[in-house]
Amino acid sequence: MAMKLKRGKKTTIIATNAGWRTVCQRHAEQRATEEALDAWKAKDGKALPFNYRWEHVQIVAGLALHLADLTGADREVVEAAAWLHDVCKGEPNHGVAGAKAARTLLEHTDFPAAKIGAVALAISLHVGLQRPPGAPPLQPLEAAILWDADKLSKLGVQALAYNLSMSFMHGLTLPQRRGNLREFTESVLSRTVASMNTPEASVIAQQRYDAMLAMLALWKREEENHP
Repeated sequence: MAMKLKRGKKTTIIATNAGWRTVCQRHAEQRATEEALDAWKAKDGKALPFNYRWEHVQIVAGLALHLADLTGADREVVEAAAWLHDVCKGEPNHGVAGAKAARTLLEHTDFPAAKIGAVALAISLHVGLQRPPGAPPLQPLEAAILWDADKLSKLGVQALAYNLSMSFMHGLTLPQRRGNLREFTESVLSRTVASMNTPEASVIAQQRYDAMLAMLALWKREEENHP
């Protein structure tokens, strides 16, 4: 069985005769690959230089399930939301658009119908690198977990490696790249760390943030020719 899911001017054909997890994974990978093909201006069938979105989604799914186990959140809701949270990335208000797309997709699978609304709500609330200072944790817990997992993927050594490939790094020297990353880490990502919803994510966020600062400090030492 298959269904058509429209996204802007594009229509995606999705096979829905497999279990919900497989359907979500396949759709997430398909959408990520479409995004990468557009970004790299590559023809379908050719090897992509890098498919960031798909790597990101897989990382978020793993982090979300880990946080669900630590907090007692509903694993099915958290996992489905993680796989589908960026299926409308690039669209205006991609959280709301993604929530609508996820609801439509899950309704055609064996995912528990009573939990679909919770998945859609979590996706609709996941956008943004930080939350207002002093804001209470997102509710319900599954929405908080998705937000935390998504933002944890922006922290750590892997995040530094990815940021080095961003277009704003083009043309910069190595010292300029380090300085750019240091400024972004301290001015933006420090607020991301402070925005975590759950204590469990806060611990991981701080560990990843500290690792970023340590790596940048080592880089500076090498730059200054210190052993």
